[in-house]
Amino acid sequence: MHYTRLIPAFLMGLVGAFIPLSTVRGISAPLEMIAQNMTVRLEGRTSVGTGVFVERQGKTYYILTSDHVVKQPGNYIIVAPDRKCYQVSSSSINRISGLDLAVIPLTSNLSYQIANLGNSDQLTPGQNVYVSGWTRVNDLLRGLVFFGSLGEITEVNSKLPQGYSITYTNLVRVGMSGGGILDEQGRLIGINGLVRYAARNSDTIVASGIGINQFLRWRSSLKKPLSSPLQEPKSCSSY
Repeated sequence: MHYTRLIPAFLMGLVGAFIPLSTVRGISAPLEMIAQNMTVRLEGRTSVGTGVFVERQGKTYYILTSDHVVKQPGNYIIVAPDRKCYQVSSSSINRISGLDLAVIPLTSNLSYQIANLGNSDQLTPGQNVYVSGWTRVNDLLRGLVFFGSLGEITEVNSKLPQGYSITYTNLVRVGMSGGGILDEQGRLIGINGLVRYAARNSDTIVASGIGINQFLRWRSSLKKPLSSPLQEPKSCSSY
């Protein structure tokens, strides 16, 4: 396998900046609404990322994201789709061994949309997919915006490190790590988290994600419940 030239995460924003926006096919309105309603923004001291609601147990929700987004110890702010703010400690985050994935518990009396999970083992090259997340458009904007793009799958067995198995042509930007990969029916089939060169001597940039079935296999193998600390909403008027 010669797809080994990975682009460091801090360069993801620069990659997006060099691709003309006129070449980006936009996400459809219904899919954008589905994506926005199940997507959260994650903010740490030195990192910004995205996450997706994938499970609910009583009042506790579980957010799936890229582990590298929440790698640093300390507190993280979760901004829900309704712009309510929650704070969670890194000590309560469930990390998935061997995969660049983590699960964040969030307890709330409010109602949030859980992703409808698809089957990533049945994906095929050429299939349309949608990738979305929170990102900065340019240096002139201080705030973050929700961004989504349409592309197609180029590989379904990429065999990259940390479980990255799906490769696609979607434009992704810095902050979109942990964002959802959706099929045309709005089902979550993976988590976005990596940009790379398509081949050893290629200048073509592609993105890669981890199939949702890898998360589901880990989830079904657990011998104990996921952690569920009590998290009360904080005021997020600035968001």
